[in-house]
Amino acid sequence: MASKKARTKKRRPKKVRPLDAEVFELADKVALIFDRPYAAHLREKLSEDATVYRNRIGPHGLADRWATTTKWTAFLLRMILTCPRILSRPPEFEWVMDDLEWILTRRRWDPKFERDFWDAVTRVKKVTWTGHPHDKGLDYFRFETVQSLMNPPVQLKDIVATSSKSKAVERAADMEGKLVGTRPHERVVYRSFEKVEKELKELNALLTPESAIGPPPTKKRATKPKELPKKTEKRMTQSTHPKRVRRK
Repeated sequence: MASKKARTKKRRPKKVRPLDAEVFELADKVALIFDRPYAAHLREKLSEDATVYRNRIGPHGLADRWATTTKWTAFLLRMILTCPRILSRPPEFEWVMDDLEWILTRRRWDPKFERDFWDAVTRVKKVTWTGHPHDKGLDYFRFETVQSLMNPPVQLKDIVATSSKSKAVERAADMEGKLVGTRPHERVVYRSFEKVEKELKELNALLTPESAIGPPPTKKRATKPKELPKKTEKRMTQSTHPKRVRRK
């Protein structure tokens, strides 16, 4: 008989999420609404989380700024690629470009810094550019098209017929085929719709209720409670029985 150790399955090691995973997930969502007024507290949170990570792995002090690491360089590059708005040095994110400028300047001083920079580029490419490039703008175009067909504007309510979800997906695929030249399958359009819908739900969960974005949730029609039949008062009929006479 096989021993107990041989019969027991080996447990797979638990995958530990990197420390910067949550920062990049937040940066990806903030990039969609970076300049909107209601995204102020999300920008502040992203800056705080990134600064905490910077203090954890980044160089400290003026003398230590020359001792960069591949991990820190990769973090700065990925932050800019995830949220390109940082390139314009918005408030609370100036340090990202300042640190990157130090790194780019050091490349001319020592070949070690040059190797460190390209090692960081390779690390970022492995994380962000795996597989075929994905067109996120096309996903949002499909989402908006399907939404407009399902929920036409109020001005066109009596002119444009409201489509069901399956019919709207089919019509959106036809419209894309006419514009781009290649008609996608309905499943591709539906996956794009679901992906954007999920992203908007996650983003709305971070925003305040009054700053919600995307199409308004469909309200269910309130059904009137069934009226109970009114109780009719029964007429009191006078009894016709003879009155009992007490015997003396």
